[in-house]
Amino acid sequence: MRLHRAISSISLDRWLQYHWPQDGDKPAKKELLAVIVEVGLDDGLDVLASFSNGTARYINQTGKILIWEASDKTSDELTKDLFLKSQQIIDQIGPWDKPRRPYPTKGNVRITFLVSDGLYFGEGPINDLFNDPLARPALNAATGLLKFLTEKDLERHK
Repeated sequence: MRLHRAISSISLDRWLQYHWPQDGDKPAKKELLAVIVEVGLDDGLDVLASFSNGTARYINQTGKILIWEASDKTSDELTKDLFLKSQQIIDQIGPWDKPRRPYPTKGNVRITFLVSDGLYFGEGPINDLFNDPLARPALNAATGLLKFLTEKDLERHK
């Protein structure tokens, strides 16, 4: 299915506007398509978007962007781990049915799950979510993926 590549290469909001299930539509299978982590920092947001096809995007608070289109054993394992731990959260919470919230403010983190039946998310102070038994595994997995991606990018630009 080309859906994953399309999502990773266009605006998420635009994709949702045109492709999101309408009221009453139920997907045949509930599928986790993307995990997005937004961290409010002094100079803006750090955002990591990881897609089920192994691609990723990282937008640093400075405005620098890292685009990961490659696939290797380590990145695949880190992505799989993030999606496994994210699925555990999705299994315990429901989709968000209200208007989108503003970006997280300084000191807060939001983890959003783009699922075939809706948007799911958790949000709160960074220390609270990184210590939350449900959120911590997924946030630590996202941190591990981000660390790997930024190190690979630095190696590539040496």
